Amino acid sequence: MEKILVTRLENIVTRMENVLLKCDGSKTDKTDSPSVPSPKMSVPKSIELLDEATEDKIEQLCALSTKIGGDVNLLKNLIKDALTEHRNFVWTACGLSRPNDVGITKLIESLSKKICSTTEFKDNHRTSPFYDHICAVEAAIGGLGWVVQPKTPVPYFNEAVETSLFYINRILMAHKTSKNEHFEWAKTLKELLTKLHSYIRRHHTTGLIWNSQPGTKPTKETSLVSSAGSPSIPPPPPPPSLSSNSAGAKDSGVAALLDSLNTGLSATSRLKKVTPDMQTHKNPSLRGDKISSTNGKTGKSVSQSEPVKSSPKILWDGKVWKIEHQVENRDVVVEVKDKKEAIYIYKCSDSVIMIKGKANTITLDGCSKTSVVFDGLLGQCEVINSKSIQVQTLGELPIISIQKTDGCHVYLSRAASDTQIVSSKSSEMNVSAQLDDASEEYKEMALPEQFVTRIENKKLVTSPTELA
Repeated sequence: MEKILVTRLENIVTRMENVLLKCDGSKTDKTDSPSVPSPKMSVPKSIELLDEATEDKIEQLCALSTKIGGDVNLLKNLIKDALTEHRNFVWTACGLSRPNDVGITKLIESLSKKICSTTEFKDNHRTSPFYDHICAVEAAIGGLGWVVQPKTPVPYFNEAVETSLFYINRILMAHKTSKNEHFEWAKTLKELLTKLHSYIRRHHTTGLIWNSQPGTKPTKETSLVSSAGSPSIPPPPPPPSLSSNSAGAKDSGVAALLDSLNTGLSATSRLKKVTPDMQTHKNPSLRGDKISSTNGKTGKSVSQSEPVKSSPKILWDGKVWKIEHQVENRDVVVEVKDKKEAIYIYKCSDSVIMIKGKANTITLDGCSKTSVVFDGLLGQCEVINSKSIQVQTLGELPIISIQKTDGCHVYLSRAASDTQIVSSKSSEMNVSAQLDDASEEYKEMALPEQFVTRIENKKLVTSPTELA
């Protein structure tokens, strides 16, 4: 009987010891686990540098957007969302080896959606009083695609910045006297782009750096912008994937334009040769036929009918880019591949035309409310028979000729400080130039319109009047 009791007691003691060991083990695990830091919670150095460069400017830009209100306030959410996805992509790259093209497409899908949302917002707000603000942001956000440029991210982003600066400078010039919140908004956006450009140039010169801190990844707690408390805007339809060319992408103005430009030099294969007998200036009989057909009884009905609207055209004929009859098209882009190519812009109104690459000459003929921005010219830029024109060069411009034009504003970069300006029979001409090496701001100056001529020393001497 005593042996049985002793055996039972020993079994109970053994069980109790096992229970105590398990309890001690679990306590040890719980107390020891926090002492081991998780590598996923530490912020990579690349992200710290990105935040240091841009965080303050993003906050200032959002605060000014709220102050302006309207569409700019709605634009604020698109800016925050796109920059957050951009930051998350850079962070994700810090923890991964560079994947193949399919993997890249999946990773950038979220950022691509934000970029497309900004483009759709611009397309849906063309009549907005803040359209220059919207275009400036849309161009800047498009530059976030530098993350998938393997060797040349800096030129890619710089191209987007130059496009954005075209609209930023328009805002700065429009509000330079009052220097209100619009002026500060444009100035802050410009500073943000400058800092982001500097960050890319210093830390990702030859492409986004991958796997700098293996295993790290962004979390909801470390996102740049919290989604709570921000006013919501209607979500855009899902944008197309970068891995396929969907019909939705081609519906946008930029995509459709790029599709037409992709024909390149092959477009000339469909053109017919124009012989001398088909040209009116070499065959007077053709001019006579046209005059006789409009005279007589039919002439009255023709004069009373509405003018025929010509179809818009962007055509490369082998020597000259012809951009004609563009109306309310602010997405015209022409890429020049040879410095011998010339640009002829005819009868365009309320449009913005961008010339990428250095061309030979540019001519604007019969245009109104049209803006042209180009990288630089070997020859001259000529504006004739036009009204309310804006011309901006980002590089060199030897000479600009303004003839029979009412309203022409010329923006000269620092590289075009020696530009010659020739004008005749024109009015309301202004030149804005970057004169201060330490500042990026433009100084506006008016061209004289009225002159006085005197006879001095048996010679005619002409000078601008004081009123000019």
